[in-house]
Amino acid sequence: MSVVILQEDVWISYSGKLLMQSDLDVIIAKFDSHVKNLSGIYAAGILSRGFAIVVSRPGFLRGSDLGKEEAAKCLYKLTVNADNAWSVSAHGGVTALLKICSNGDINGELFGPACGVLRNLVGIEEIKRFMADGGAISMFIELARSKDDILQINSIEFLQNIASGDESIRRTIITEGGIHALVRVLDPKSATSSKTREVSLRAIENLCFSSHNRINLLMDYGFIDQLLFFLSNFEVSVQESALKVTSRLCAASEEAKKAMGEAGFMPELVKLRCKVIRSARNGGWGTLELGLGFKNRKRFIQDDRNIGLLLQLLDQEEGVTGNNKRLLLSILMSLTSCNSGRRKIAGSCHPKNIEKLAESEVYDAKRLVRKLSSNRFRSMLSGVWHH
Repeated sequence: MSVVILQEDVWISYSGKLLMQSDLDVIIAKFDSHVKNLSGIYAAGILSRGFAIVVSRPGFLRGSDLGKEEAAKCLYKLTVNADNAWSVSAHGGVTALLKICSNGDINGELFGPACGVLRNLVGIEEIKRFMADGGAISMFIELARSKDDILQINSIEFLQNIASGDESIRRTIITEGGIHALVRVLDPKSATSSKTREVSLRAIENLCFSSHNRINLLMDYGFIDQLLFFLSNFEVSVQESALKVTSRLCAASEEAKKAMGEAGFMPELVKLRCKVIRSARNGGWGTLELGLGFKNRKRFIQDDRNIGLLLQLLDQEEGVTGNNKRLLLSILMSLTSCNSGRRKIAGSCHPKNIEKLAESEVYDAKRLVRKLSSNRFRSMLSGVWHH
């Protein structure tokens, strides 16, 4: 049993199994004293309306957009800690957030944090299943088709998160038309922002490159042509994203690699490497090396400018040191497997660049010089025997 009273702003607690009668008498006496004091104040008229300060009733923060935005932002921060996710779910938060997001014409300040909370919650398997079974996937695919960048970016990122490590949900996204929606975002004719295109490229890589069937579906939707367009014409941030995706796609699928060669990726990769990527990043060369299958090499060699550009870059100190130099020499070595490649390298105006590197004890350059020299010698012998 416990009795708590307020006296002179101090909380006093009396507790125990049974209170002594004297303690109860003390408490009752204090209550009587408070009642008499209040009666005296009321009789004096101090509590009349004339002495009151009346303020207008504040708006109900919970029927306003600002209140929802601030609540969503707080929930986003709280649910970064997975331990709080169950509390949100237990109070109906998942359903409320999905309802907010389903209203596609709401302002972006609320949609972004609401999606952020849902992305945090998909880490809990049971909550993720609840969302997937409740139609969240089809809803966010539809929102990804919106013309609003905030809705597109947040919806695509949600689809990535909910599909992470879950093949069954990936299949559902594909079945519901997710690949087509992502490719549509990349349409060069659309007014989509560069940021949205980068997010879409990353989502396609994460969702599709583990399956040959999905890669083939991407190709059917014109994804290869879109990649080539971004490598050729777009701003640097999108070009770099497209370059990374191109590299991954080359490694994931021989069919895609062949299609890239036929579409003309090789010259564009060389041009991009020359114009844009002159730092220590080696993604451009690594992608070119991956893409140089036998048929692609032949196409690449057909344009005399391509080999010339590769050899010119050996003259440049910036961007062709270390691993970049090794990859560049490796590409040139692969081109010597074709007779026309050997002839064009040996007959260009830049073979001395390779010889200088070989004299500097660069191992890959020495291998390349030996390959070119031995083939020249064999050609000479061949000419002697034929005469």
